[in-house]
Amino acid sequence: MLYYSIVESFQIMKKTNNSLAIVFDDLTEFFVMQPAIDAMKKANIEIDIIVPYDSGYNHLAEHTFEKIKSLGYSPLKDAPKNVHYKVLLTPYPGLDVVKRLDYVYHIRYPYGALSTKPNPTYLPSTRIDYDAIFSFNTFDQNFLDAYGAKVYPIPYWRYYNFKKSKNENSKPTLLILPTFGADTSCANSFTTSSIKALKEQFFIIVKAHHAIHFGIDGQETINKLKNLADEYYDSDISVEQLLKKADLVLSDNSGAIFESICAGIPVALFANNLNSRHFKTIDTPQFLFVKQGIIPHTSQANQVLPMLLNIQSYSKKQQILREKLFIKPSNNPFKEFVDIIKQYLGSDETADYRKVLHDTLVEEWHNREQTIKHQESHINQLTNTINNLLNSTSWKITKPLRSIKTRSKKNVQK
Repeated sequence: MLYYSIVESFQIMKKTNNSLAIVFDDLTEFFVMQPAIDAMKKANIEIDIIVPYDSGYNHLAEHTFEKIKSLGYSPLKDAPKNVHYKVLLTPYPGLDVVKRLDYVYHIRYPYGALSTKPNPTYLPSTRIDYDAIFSFNTFDQNFLDAYGAKVYPIPYWRYYNFKKSKNENSKPTLLILPTFGADTSCANSFTTSSIKALKEQFFIIVKAHHAIHFGIDGQETINKLKNLADEYYDSDISVEQLLKKADLVLSDNSGAIFESICAGIPVALFANNLNSRHFKTIDTPQFLFVKQGIIPHTSQANQVLPMLLNIQSYSKKQQILREKLFIKPSNNPFKEFVDIIKQYLGSDETADYRKVLHDTLVEEWHNREQTIKHQESHINQLTNTINNLLNSTSWKITKPLRSIKTRSKKNVQK
């Protein structure tokens, strides 16, 4: 019995080797990668789906977990213990769950057609940890390899064989896709008169961003969007399902801009500051394409309707942009992605000199980052100590300080 208990304990302690783990903290990410997960499973790649509960939004995590489970998958609520992965796929770094995972290659998967936020998406701190980066567009490839990661532009499978459904309404269908946050979202910017004017011309579908769905912007925002909508959807439905119903799209600074262009649906923008998320001299892509006259834009609620009625004059330009930005899928839109994953699963990291040097770079980066944090913490402690001494009422402290102050004053006078 003792022998078996020792063997069992050893087996528990010993790490098992799994192929791949993929992390999701909302359904937007999952809906993008769901067909790729199915394609990897067909290729006999073992996959663990992880929904972390330490993002600060446990109600969102719970909802995401249950929805993924209801779709026939078996997600995990945290990093499994004693499991070693060859590949870890995440949408962005900084997730606490990553620190609890044991892996070799860290690869970034995209959760949209193109990021509308160079800041923070292109910051060194959000890219340095990755060994490789998948991208659904050619725009990213121009600069994301600056941080040492290999960038792989791949076809966006989401709109492969995309077909619009028949419009059953008497009016054209306008799909409104807002993001969240006061600085970037159009959600609270519609006026009563602008809503009335839009409803006279269009059948309106609204899909709320998951941050709006879970009340991060407040119930007032949800109420305003529901008042605007003839049909209202939350984050439980994927954007491509609604794009099939749309004749045109209205967004703000949301990544939905490029989902629309990739799907071939004309898009217009209603937002205040399109370039609020620029990084150094890297402008946001939506700002660039508005500046180039490819996407129409207004910041005035009463100008939204005239802009939308003139959308067809921009449609051809957006189709040309689509051909430039997105790689056309072959008969198997997942082939490149699966082949690259297989390449990393079969690699010998000790003989991968790029990996060795990149790990050295990452280690040095984080060591220096920690040194700076320790120094800043020490400076703050010293500053607090000095301030406490200066503000102290203790005679043992104030008497020597007054003596020093008096002597200093006399020396200055001399």
